[in-house]
Amino acid sequence: MHTYTSGNMKRLFMGFIFLTCGLGAVIAQDTIPQPEQKPLVKAPFESGYFIADHTVALPPAKTLELVIQHDFGTIQQHWSDMFGIWGGSNIRIGFSYTLNKNLQIGFGTSKLKLQQDFSLKYVVVRQRKGGFPLTISVDGNFAIDCRNKSFLGNNKLESSLDYNSLVKDSTFRSNIKNQIVTNDTAHGLNYITYNQAAGLKGANKTDLQTLFDQTFKSSYRFSYFAEILIAHRFCKEFSAQVGVSFVHYNLVDFAEMQNNHVNGMKNDNISISGIGRLKLTPQTSIIASYSQPLMTYLNTAPWPNAGLGVEISTSTHTFQIFLSAANGLVPQETIMYNHNNPYNGAILLGFNITRLWTF
Repeated sequence: MHTYTSGNMKRLFMGFIFLTCGLGAVIAQDTIPQPEQKPLVKAPFESGYFIADHTVALPPAKTLELVIQHDFGTIQQHWSDMFGIWGGSNIRIGFSYTLNKNLQIGFGTSKLKLQQDFSLKYVVVRQRKGGFPLTISVDGNFAIDCRNKSFLGNNKLESSLDYNSLVKDSTFRSNIKNQIVTNDTAHGLNYITYNQAAGLKGANKTDLQTLFDQTFKSSYRFSYFAEILIAHRFCKEFSAQVGVSFVHYNLVDFAEMQNNHVNGMKNDNISISGIGRLKLTPQTSIIASYSQPLMTYLNTAPWPNAGLGVEISTSTHTFQIFLSAANGLVPQETIMYNHNNPYNGAILLGFNITRLWTF
């Protein structure tokens, strides 16, 4: 009994000693002068948007940002569509809010594929004068393809479906069964794609819709993008940035990816990018960008994206007008589905406008 009590007392006493020493150490540390942090370098870019890329920059805390992005059609048709001005366009309107000096959340809606994207950006560390030489940010998004599900045409129609009850047209029913058998024999597959079924004799909207309803999954609409950005402001006139990004689509066009993508990464891609800005006046800069998907064969889509333009900025506005190749305004579209070859003259005119409100 006494041994047990004595042991407790010893532990309590030793604990008191260690606690006292620890508090003393903390107090001693508080009395030691800490080295001053080096002052921050001005942000390397005026805006978080840069042609088709993102930058490490964030607006000040408690700032609401409106962004309007617009890409016209390519110039290849010349005068027939006024060098793309009257051609197929893509538009995105987005809002972002900077919660604190390091974190921003956002939402946007795009014309192409009716994509709704939800984004997040976080500044990990900032460049300091005479101190850490880089600004590093991470950003990403989650996008939803909100088109009618009949547009998501790579849906797999499994051979186990009850085609007798699902397909009313007898010609279509016979052809789709034969198509499944042919695929099984030639490719070892137990399904055909929705696109294949739509091309068969007897195919009709009602039967295709019924088949699609049986196999469609909401997750087919989802795509994801993640990126790490590293920038350096070399002087007040020039800043540059490199980035590495990863893209994933839950559903892709299998035939296209089979022909264009390497290493079996049919639903994924990795891209590297570089951007640079040269200030001509306090408000005006020349801007240039280049991004290259890595998991792709040479001389096939997705093509790299190159851009060159002019940026005009004030304390609350940034306006960029540029020539580039890709018309995807959600970054994963540019990386995975850029069918415009800049080396073959597939260039388009575009612009970005941002407006800030600080509360």
